[in-house]
Amino acid sequence: MDDERRTRRRSGPARISSKNQVTLPAAVLRKLGMGPGDPVDISDEGDHIVIRRHRSRFSGLAGSLPGFSADVDVETSRDEWTG
Repeated sequence: MDDERRTRRRSGPARISSKNQVTLPAAVLRKLGMGPGDPVDISDEGDHIVIRRHRSRFSGLAGSLPGFSADVDVETSRDEWTG
């Protein structure tokens, strides 16, 4: 079964739980290369709730400065610098 068909399989609206949680369709997350523990940003835009993959403001620096690579957690490094 392909991802498009799996996405269409679920019908009806998602529900907000008593803990304010919503389950996102697994097929959509797989398509976007996301999974449990991945950080997301949530905002409201008019009457829409928007969920976006979180992008660190430092993500463009990886590989552009000596000592920074994709293996460096720049958010943790920033916290250590400001200590």
